[in-house]
Amino acid sequence: MDEPITVSNLLSKMQAGWDNFQAYLKTFTPEQLTGPTDAQGWTVKDHIAHLALWEDGIAALLVRQSRAARMGLDEAAWSSDGFEIKNAVMQQQHRDKSLTEVMQMFEAAHQRMVAAVQSLSDADLLRPVAYYAGDPAPDDDINNAIIWSVIGNSYGHYEEHQPWIDALVQGRS
Repeated sequence: MDEPITVSNLLSKMQAGWDNFQAYLKTFTPEQLTGPTDAQGWTVKDHIAHLALWEDGIAALLVRQSRAARMGLDEAAWSSDGFEIKNAVMQQQHRDKSLTEVMQMFEAAHQRMVAAVQSLSDADLLRPVAYYAGDPAPDDDINNAIIWSVIGNSYGHYEEHQPWIDALVQGRS
């Protein structure tokens, strides 16, 4: 973040990222969001579900609830090293949801993240992940400040997925 690390600044960045990503998604037709698949069989809708689940996982972490449970992952998937198994399990669990259901899931997850961040103090943003973690994933850096997990699983994550979504819709994936 370029500005001071405050809840207010973080919420502002989260809202701007959310608004930008929602506007970006509106540039696609429902067929583009649900039709083309990449080499792993993912659609844009699957990317949206993925973003929702990871954002919701951090929202759960911030209120000291189980990330794994919120994300629908069993112990084997949650304990797996890396993201591939977790992501594959979540994609399989949600691939049959309608676009409307996935968009509602994304909206609800984002609102839970916003509410969780609003409940924090500025100092809380600098606490390590370990302070919040009831069930850290093997790939979590539990010593990093929680703000980086919030950014990386909200607007930073949306930005990360945009090139993949572009490639998918344009048939380059």
